[in-house]
Amino acid sequence: MKALLITGSLAEKAVKRYAKESSVETSVLALKVPVAALLSPEQIVKALTKRGVEDFDVILVPGLIRGDTAVIADSVGKPAFKGPRYAADLPTVLDALGRVQLSTVTPACDLLRDELRQKALRELDAVEKNRDALLKKPGNMLIGELAIGKDFPMRVLAEIVDAALMPNDEIQRLAKHFVKAGADVIDVGMVAGESRPSDAKRAVEAVKKAVDVPVSIDTLDPAELKEAVAAGADLILSADAGNLEQIAPFAADVAVVIIPTNQREGYFPQKAEDRTRFLEEIMEEARALGMKRLIADLILEPSNVLESIIAFRDFAARNPDVPVFVGVSNVTELFDADSVGVNALLARLSSEANASILLATEKSSKAKGTVREEAIAAKMMFLAKRRGSVPKDLGIDLLVLKDKRKHEEAYDKALEADAQVTMADEDSEPATVDPQGVFRITVDRNAETIVALHFATAEADKPNNIIKGKTAEAVYAKIVETGLVTRLDHAAYLGSELAKAEVALKTSKEYIQDRTLFKGLLSSS
Repeated sequence: MKALLITGSLAEKAVKRYAKESSVETSVLALKVPVAALLSPEQIVKALTKRGVEDFDVILVPGLIRGDTAVIADSVGKPAFKGPRYAADLPTVLDALGRVQLSTVTPACDLLRDELRQKALRELDAVEKNRDALLKKPGNMLIGELAIGKDFPMRVLAEIVDAALMPNDEIQRLAKHFVKAGADVIDVGMVAGESRPSDAKRAVEAVKKAVDVPVSIDTLDPAELKEAVAAGADLILSADAGNLEQIAPFAADVAVVIIPTNQREGYFPQKAEDRTRFLEEIMEEARALGMKRLIADLILEPSNVLESIIAFRDFAARNPDVPVFVGVSNVTELFDADSVGVNALLARLSSEANASILLATEKSSKAKGTVREEAIAAKMMFLAKRRGSVPKDLGIDLLVLKDKRKHEEAYDKALEADAQVTMADEDSEPATVDPQGVFRITVDRNAETIVALHFATAEADKPNNIIKGKTAEAVYAKIVETGLVTRLDHAAYLGSELAKAEVALKTSKEYIQDRTLFKGLLSSS
């Protein structure tokens, strides 16, 4: 099979480069329009009529052009379809020719979304498999057995906030939960203003027994840092001008995050230029003291975000081979906005500053899910940078509360012509209690399940049946099967509440029975 690829002048080189990755024979025709998306089927027909297409089996046009490519096929006598939106996806689309029916109106990347996801995962996996070779390049290093640096996706460090105050089983539960969500490093958070060396040691040991990822210790206290390193901590978070000399004797063989402060003297430069130079001075001193694996953290301030980002950018430009740590959750935790968008944007900015590690915390309710969000965002930004594209149509995404494209069918008001239309009353009467009993719906966050507690009477203080499941459908099907509901209004009510519980479980939204799940911008008030 031989394919003719149509594009604009700006994308010609990229299209030719990516087309070579496929086994399909191709030829590229770049029309005299800079942006391929501005091409029209009529322009393409005119160009193809002059050129001739007898030698080709199929024609692929840019996925972003408007219109139906059937016009092209009808005019030149060859099958013509919409290709992908971005050149990076051409190999997947070309290799799918003959086994996937492409469309004249829908971009091929939409049809091959699963293919694109697998391509993204393979691309990420290839980087990890090439770890040893990449580690020889400047700017990359190991934390334990984890490779970090500019040639790898940003890694997510998940902090167990106030771990020193927790029992071991809770520390281990959170460590396992964060690793499952995508964390690459587990951070033991200590208590500011207190010195608890024995708790630092205990917490690090607990984490190392629970998960097989590097462990960091989050404190400036030298005594806590010393005990944590002795217990096997792989990363010190953090060192500054005030504790550098004290931690040097035991910090030579671990990675160390350096921050531009002197906490003992209460000094922290506010201007980006001062912050950058002060951090460079501290890092130079750290190297003189024998510390080899240094990571820079310019400190992302929630009240001074722009100046902080400038400091990160300037430091990275001046020190391209020094890995950078960005405390993303410093901002996320203090923004009254859904974390998924905040984390995605901060991950993009961090990527542009060549960050290697992102901090994730889930201390507040609104930040729940941050570890997973940052883990996905880190992969997205790595793929976008690697492909030279925006973080869009990558095969993986962070679209949670909204959809990328509209697929729902528009309501046809003409259906009302011959039907009786009744507007439901929002203030309906409470349902009559089901003779089989009542249900209390809740969610088990740890087990990630919906729970329906069945009480024989409204006055009962203990449930006589408990139905658990991952989805609303699974739970209500079991309720019906066991005969615990007999009234239609009660069944409808249960279905509504179980669906709300499922959405809450998936989005980390708070679920309280009989309370509206979403409010705020969705409210007319």
